[in-house]
Amino acid sequence: MNSWADVVLVDVDDEVADQLLELAKRDASPDEVAPPVGGPGWNLERTAWFFSYHHAAAAGLDGPAAEKSWAVYCCGRIAGSVRLKRDTEADIPTAETGIWLGRSFRSRGVGGAALRLLLAEARRAGMARVTARTLAGNGGAQRLLAAAGAALTHDDDGTVFAVVEL
Repeated sequence: MNSWADVVLVDVDDEVADQLLELAKRDASPDEVAPPVGGPGWNLERTAWFFSYHHAAAAGLDGPAAEKSWAVYCCGRIAGSVRLKRDTEADIPTAETGIWLGRSFRSRGVGGAALRLLLAEARRAGMARVTARTLAGNGGAQRLLAAAGAALTHDDDGTVFAVVEL
């Protein structure tokens, strides 16, 4: 298990996006990282989406995409990515989050540390609430969210909705 101090969030520039894609291709399922555009696997369309997404998210929560992504580093190695997306429809300042980690970084405390850092970023950005959605079968994500103080609601569609009040 890694200590909290071993995990940092880094802004995603072109070099970091290249590193993230390399990690995703060798240590994660494409469907954990990007939507299924262009068919299965890491095809040209999915790869283009990946770079386009991170480029748009570089502008931050106040940019046109209202989204910010960070690379997660653990012990100096790239481990995955986290993001916040402003919910412009919410009645209080709210952002939705998502995380993916390479398989070799899972179940080692990296996700929990990254989520704590992300929640601190959300507070600095003036958010009052952070939400997330995961699959009912993703026990790891549910434990991670619950440990961060999220209230979990199981929906009829097989998903779990999480709310962390900041």
